[in-house]
Amino acid sequence: MMPDDKTYPPLNMHFKVQFDSKKFKLDYRFQSVQGLQVRISKNEHNREKHTKFENIILKRAYQPNSKLIEWCMDAINNHKKQPQNLTIKLLNAKEKLVSAWKIEQALPVGWGVEELHAQDTKILIECIELEYKYFQVVDSKGTIIAPVDTE
Repeated sequence: MMPDDKTYPPLNMHFKVQFDSKKFKLDYRFQSVQGLQVRISKNEHNREKHTKFENIILKRAYQPNSKLIEWCMDAINNHKKQPQNLTIKLLNAKEKLVSAWKIEQALPVGWGVEELHAQDTKILIECIELEYKYFQVVDSKGTIIAPVDTE
């Protein structure tokens, strides 16, 4: 299939992160998303193949009253595991879907803010690191490409 001239090549600057839970409805603006990677590794001992999904790192301006921070701190400080599903959507200039990644059963494994510095006047950036079970790629029509067999 030929790429759509209106979306190819896709730009990486217009995206949205949406959590399935309504309590995170205001937590969708992020400066960057890193780690959308999957690899197959082979155990040399028994030749068994294993799929490894890299952790995702979300960066944004620090939001101290965010429900997302509350979820992260509860998971990290109190070991409360409340997995969340989320979708990272790549959009075109007209807000139409170009592609997406559905992240399943994400859990916070790290949270922090960048350096505080008395001589800088930069926006304070927070970093949220999530591990998850798997992700699925979604095409511009909203169809999952090669759905994961969960049975």
